[in-house]
Amino acid sequence: MTAGVVLDGDVFLSRVDDLLAQVRTGAQRRDAHRVYALDEIRALRELNFWAVTVPRAHGGLGLGPDVVVRAVLALASADGSLGQIPQNHFMTVERLRLTTVGDQREHWLATVGAGAILGNANAEPEERHPGDHGTRVRRAGSGWVLDGRKVYATGSLLADHIAVAARDEDGAPRTVLVGTADAGVVVHDDWHGLGQRTTASGTAEFSGVAVPALGMLPATADQVANYRVSALGQLLHAAIDSGIAAGALTEAVELAGRAHGGRGSGARVFADDHLGVAALGELHISVLGARRLVEAAADRLTAADEHSTPADVVDIFYEVAAAKVVSTRAALAVTSGLFDIGGTSSTRPALGLDRYWRDARTHTLHDSVRWKPYAVGRWLLDRAVADPWSIGHPFSDLDGSPK
Repeated sequence: MTAGVVLDGDVFLSRVDDLLAQVRTGAQRRDAHRVYALDEIRALRELNFWAVTVPRAHGGLGLGPDVVVRAVLALASADGSLGQIPQNHFMTVERLRLTTVGDQREHWLATVGAGAILGNANAEPEERHPGDHGTRVRRAGSGWVLDGRKVYATGSLLADHIAVAARDEDGAPRTVLVGTADAGVVVHDDWHGLGQRTTASGTAEFSGVAVPALGMLPATADQVANYRVSALGQLLHAAIDSGIAAGALTEAVELAGRAHGGRGSGARVFADDHLGVAALGELHISVLGARRLVEAAADRLTAADEHSTPADVVDIFYEVAAAKVVSTRAALAVTSGLFDIGGTSSTRPALGLDRYWRDARTHTLHDSVRWKPYAVGRWLLDRAVADPWSIGHPFSDLDGSPK
């Protein structure tokens, strides 16, 4: 399979679909034994999956967020852990595309275009407030030095480079790109969550890591760029949730084909249990609604460009927030509801159906939706703009003044 000839989004997505049977077949075993999807990640690399949004001039496919979102949704439907791994990668690539210039832009886009995978190191231990980073980067000669410790470093165990959130000597937030093979970088395989057990996450430690100037990503005050990057990050979360829900729905339909009618229905087979059939229909409606809203938001985000106004991009940002709320609800409802379809026998560990609920429950906590309906309401009432990274407080006007 030659990645260079894949120029069309539909063709690319069909090739991702061709991998789904392989991904799904091994998902239960990988979850049970914490085995990483190494073969599947190699297959995705052969498709140039990791460079989907990198411009063709830099070795990528030059496709948009709409293709990435649909691909991640499909992968998550087969394996919720594998679907999680690309989320931070593509968010960082979007930042590289929209905020870097010159040699830095050329270097990193060409690096990803050649197949590099980017991991994430953002959260810190001891329940620090988001953005309150103890990790520090300081000047040293013509470069910088990084020191700190991170948790939940998703994808970093299998990545080539890690995007690290830190603060500089003045306390300003910075993002640093370092190689996983660089001296002083250690990623521990110690993630032990309820679900998403094989996201290649763990504790990352950085001790005196030398960072060249090219590795210091610029902070930008460009409102359009910041909201586009954040929107893609949120939207990929929503795609993962929608994908997990879609995978659970597939399992529910298969269970319905062999389950008996519910107690009190008078039906011997599920198909004659009218309330059971209606419940299955409700699960489908939840998945369909979430998927369509995610895809619609992805299409709008793809249409955004350098000519988009702040108001246009913020409106897309809020549609993405709505998609995240709906996809969260669908993931939790459908991954639980599939057991109502299958009955007690569907809880047998050998079936492994609990992984859908465990993955959904774990993932929906990564980017919680509690404040998103409020943020959407504020936008509707008085055009208050949520912070691009908290998706909530502090709110401002479109011009940046406090609201």
